[in-house]
Amino acid sequence: MAGTRYKESRTLVRGLRRLSDESREDFKCKVLRLRRQFEQFNIDVSELCQWLMVLRPGGKKGCDATKEFWEFFLEPERFLKEEDKDESDRYRRMVFDVAAGLEAESSITNAGLCQLVMESVREAAKLSLTPTAKTLFKRLYVLDASHRQVLLKAAAEWIVARYLRGYQNWERQHEEWVKEKAEWEKEHPELTESVREEFNGIFKGLNIRIKKPRVCKWEQLKAGKDNCEYAGEAIGKKRHSILCVKYKKFLDSYGRKSGAGKNFNKKYFVENAKDYIKLRTTSRGTNDVAMDRFLREYPKARWFPQAWEAYLKALEINEETVLKGGDKLPHCVKFGADQECQYNKHTNECQEYRKCLEKRSDLQEFEVAYREWRAEYLTGPAKPSFRYPSQRTLPTPKIFGEGYFRVDFANSVLELRLEDKGEGEFERFGFAPWPRDYQPQPQDAEITSVHVNFVGTRARAGFHFKVQHKESRFGVSQDEIDELRSRKYPRQAQDQQFLDEARKRLLESFHGDAERELRILAVDLGTLGGAAAVFEGRYFKNSEPLKIIKIDRIYDKLPTQDKTAEQSKLPEELKKLKEKGLSKEHVGRHLESWASGEKEIAERRGKSGIGEYDMRRLSLHVRWMIRDWVRLNTSQIIETAERNKVDLIVFESMRGFRAPGYDKLDEDKKRRLAFFAHGRIRHKVRGKAVERGMLVVTVPYLKSSQFCAKCGKEQQDRKTWEKNKRAHRFSCEECGHKANSDENAAGVLGRVFWGEIELPKKLPVHT
Repeated sequence: MAGTRYKESRTLVRGLRRLSDESREDFKCKVLRLRRQFEQFNIDVSELCQWLMVLRPGGKKGCDATKEFWEFFLEPERFLKEEDKDESDRYRRMVFDVAAGLEAESSITNAGLCQLVMESVREAAKLSLTPTAKTLFKRLYVLDASHRQVLLKAAAEWIVARYLRGYQNWERQHEEWVKEKAEWEKEHPELTESVREEFNGIFKGLNIRIKKPRVCKWEQLKAGKDNCEYAGEAIGKKRHSILCVKYKKFLDSYGRKSGAGKNFNKKYFVENAKDYIKLRTTSRGTNDVAMDRFLREYPKARWFPQAWEAYLKALEINEETVLKGGDKLPHCVKFGADQECQYNKHTNECQEYRKCLEKRSDLQEFEVAYREWRAEYLTGPAKPSFRYPSQRTLPTPKIFGEGYFRVDFANSVLELRLEDKGEGEFERFGFAPWPRDYQPQPQDAEITSVHVNFVGTRARAGFHFKVQHKESRFGVSQDEIDELRSRKYPRQAQDQQFLDEARKRLLESFHGDAERELRILAVDLGTLGGAAAVFEGRYFKNSEPLKIIKIDRIYDKLPTQDKTAEQSKLPEELKKLKEKGLSKEHVGRHLESWASGEKEIAERRGKSGIGEYDMRRLSLHVRWMIRDWVRLNTSQIIETAERNKVDLIVFESMRGFRAPGYDKLDEDKKRRLAFFAHGRIRHKVRGKAVERGMLVVTVPYLKSSQFCAKCGKEQQDRKTWEKNKRAHRFSCEECGHKANSDENAAGVLGRVFWGEIELPKKLPVHT
């Protein structure tokens, strides 16, 4: 039997505008009034949340006696009869009014509530109120019951979404983490509790609290080489000293110049430099004397003196610094992918850690196992943090429910009943017309409420309406799949177990022959691009590149700002982005502002306080840009899914994933990785997919780009694979299959869903 059809709220946001006959000043005054009520709404919801969080089980005033009131307020439908569930918001308001002292208990005696809820409401009403709560309740008392009802619903939904669901998931994660920890320790009996405590004490003595310390491992430290993984800067996959990095930049830039650099030769420069250093150390005269002698001995190296001066200038050193190293340059001269740096001195933490382990030979053999234990089991999953609504950073929109708004779509006019308006009195606003190509159109949509928000000083109205979902070919819902993933199998190590059970439920409930008819879109969001593979049953049908905009690909370095650059000079890809409000120059400007802002704050901190120098507005703006980026990419995936008429969209699970080598990256790369939001894309796709009768499921992370979609073999020649990946191609060393690297990875994900490619027994560790 085909899946049930659901109704779900969707929102279309339109900007508020002036009416055709309205002056700019009049419009500003109306928007200012709306803004004040929006801010007050956020304050009220925030203070309601604060009062409620105090009453939660485990809160300052929460206890077993108030537990039922807390649960009823958040989810009243759980306590109501079937015929009363549509009135759950009204019941919430009635119960709150009694608990807050706004109404007498007699107002709910005939409401049919169970005895436990009634007793819990009485206990909540007895609790003393803070001055903030007293002021809030006085304000709520004079509001219309419908206004109060909307406020209470907004507070309840905020706590459920931002706290309750996360806390329930955390409880399950922690329960599974305890089991994992016990199993791991049982499999490694040599790493006893006393050994772990000894290591814990060492790191505590070094004032290192994090689970993955930025300290090189003992195996590397005991070699005594200056090849620290946490100092210097990255060149390829290895960390090098600052002088190495400057020398690499010198090599890449000087030889390209005309004039003095046109005869520059990297190989001969190093040889000539060493010869010159020998002459310089043996000459009694100045550097000019040594250079003259060098040119007499090497007459073909007339280009060297200028190159040497440019070299010293680029590295910002003098000859005395070079001479201290004897006959060697004070940096690496080769920069291969696996080239270890011998000039990148270890950090103080590394050196202190080495000293500690040198004295404890009894612990050295357990260091590798301890590091693995520490990374996963030093502490359990972090409890979810709860943040209250804030009109500056985390705004909740002001809601206008039934009877408080009227809409004229033909003339694009929205009428809102503000709090200072009487019954039947409305304030009129214009708004951006409903898009012609948007489905549904106004005549087909039932507007249930209007949510007003602000982006900076610009007012936005969100029209909420019910959407009838297309019929799914599955007998299970997306909620059941999500519940399975978040509650029954909440840990990354359980991704394979989740897939096994989810696949069984999906296939058994599919209306049709799943082996032949189930259409799957497997989506790969790799670091170099995006692609989708379409499967019809178990059979691969075709693959195609996705028009995914990869922020970490576009912004390979922090862009410099050229305000004179014309739009016509931008690549086509960036022109399209600019129309969407997202461009390389746009993001680059904010990344530069962020870097300079952090520096300015550091300089001013302690003198006059943070004050106006914080970056909350910039942070909010960057979040808006990420939101736009997520929406843009989501629409590309959904369009591809609709075009191929798929039933199921498959993503790679990103649980527990950290961008490779994040702890070792440079600051500019860290700022770019702030845009790593693939999980948000999946969540957005899930909401849109369900409306279209599709479901979304995840498969475990298994280095999909390193497997062959045709024969299923993992590539062993890492160097060749990496070279091919940089060129966006895949060539299987086993069967010779050739394809675009992203399209191959998407095909692998589809076969992982069917269980045709097995997950490695141990998931790769992301560091």
